[in-house]
Amino acid sequence: MSPRRLHYPGLLAGLTLMMANASAAPTNTAPTAAAVPVTPSALASQLAAKLAASRLAGATWGAKVISLDTGKALFATNATRLLVPASCTKLFTCALALDRLGADHRLATSLRIRQAPRPDGTLPGDLRVVGGGDPTFNGRLHGGRWETALTPLVSAVKEAGVKHIAGDLVCDAGAFRGPPYGSGWEWDALSTKYGPVVSALTFNDNVVHLTAGPAAKAGQPVRIVLSPAFALATNQADGTSLITLTNSALTVAAPHEVALRFDRLPGSAEIEVAGEFPVGGDRLGEDVSVPSPARYFGFALREALAQAGITVAGAARVTEAPMADSDNTWHELATIPSPSVGELVRETLKPSQNLYAQLLLLATGAETERYPRDHEQARPQAITTEQAGLHALEDFLKTAGIAKGEVLLQEGSGMARANVVTANALVQLLTHMKSHRWKQAWLDALPVGGVDGTLKARFTTAPTKGNVHAKTGTLDGVSALAGYVTTAAGEHLAFALLVNNYAATGSTTARVEEDALVNVLAAMNVRSE
Repeated sequence: MSPRRLHYPGLLAGLTLMMANASAAPTNTAPTAAAVPVTPSALASQLAAKLAASRLAGATWGAKVISLDTGKALFATNATRLLVPASCTKLFTCALALDRLGADHRLATSLRIRQAPRPDGTLPGDLRVVGGGDPTFNGRLHGGRWETALTPLVSAVKEAGVKHIAGDLVCDAGAFRGPPYGSGWEWDALSTKYGPVVSALTFNDNVVHLTAGPAAKAGQPVRIVLSPAFALATNQADGTSLITLTNSALTVAAPHEVALRFDRLPGSAEIEVAGEFPVGGDRLGEDVSVPSPARYFGFALREALAQAGITVAGAARVTEAPMADSDNTWHELATIPSPSVGELVRETLKPSQNLYAQLLLLATGAETERYPRDHEQARPQAITTEQAGLHALEDFLKTAGIAKGEVLLQEGSGMARANVVTANALVQLLTHMKSHRWKQAWLDALPVGGVDGTLKARFTTAPTKGNVHAKTGTLDGVSALAGYVTTAAGEHLAFALLVNNYAATGSTTARVEEDALVNVLAAMNVRSE
């Protein structure tokens, strides 16, 4: 099968923009807008003054700025203090994936059978789908059509002459060992799209979409529509369902605030909708995570096969026991490669996708265990695939010149508050990746100020628009920004800003203060020596 690529308007536009501005990533020319005269010494004074005047009550700042041209530090405060990086954690995860897997590497999803199809098109026994962590089987990246995402799998079955599967769809999620969530993820995020269950078989970002709207009259139940609809279907062979829906929300007379709650307890298949919705109110949507992504994948594949005229007699059955390499009873029908790791990294960093980041860490951990380097063979086997990925990260950090103890991570997305790093480590990572063999994939993946990703609505004017290439991070009381900017004098800088334990006051926010600091960097119009 030929490699799959992500085909959707947002990515195509981003690719066009990046091709047009390939030389303008952090190696671009100086901004053309008039800049306020700022010398290197004045730069440090201005940054220090802005931090001293911060209106973020109780805030702890960690910051560092260096010149990539000279290697000199231009500013630092609390640069070796361990602080929570939030989603700037993804910088370490994605750098590791690029370094260890390579930007051209592709994750494999395999279809396997025990017996060849009969002449009448019947496949005796089961069809086994072996996941490798590909996160892109979803409608969001395929024009809103989840069926399109599964087309390569369906086509492979059809091309093999299969018209009927006599057994089950065996959904093999055994590539990754460990709990279904990243370590340290907070329980109240686990029913949301930000903290879905993580699995080697992933479908539709492991969430279902609920659309809520009022009934015609007060006192009637709120109308709830779940998509994709097959998520509510009963498994034909064993009579179970992926999701059940309990709706106690009521329509109320207008005027009234919409007050709805969508809950699913970890491990439960029941989604509960409660609250009130006024008559005549606009519909709203909510994504809720599913308890078993591998089973969800199986439900979706069975539906897609049915649409292609291929029936399945059995159930969508999940196994998390990894298939032994010595098991020769299964034969490969087809392998479906994911988009490249370079594309996956871009789709992780631009929108700050937690699920993708954790899957990249797990995929790297699994690859490390399967193909260890010489010094890694003496290391005791990790208990979980997540730990294997973090072991690989330790080795990468040494290569990147980052001191031991300056990056302490529990998982790969940044959702864990136990993750702590230093501003010094972030800047060193940025410096290392700027000359890495996969540097272009790295630079292309970062959000661009005023242009795309999580920076689309920030840095929207000169001299920062199109000039800031950086990753954001946000949790309650935590904000971070780390990346690259080119000064008015054409000097290339790497910077990291971490702010923890703050409470915003008045009109200021951490983002406002971060942006002001970066604007000072962009305005410097005298090169450092």
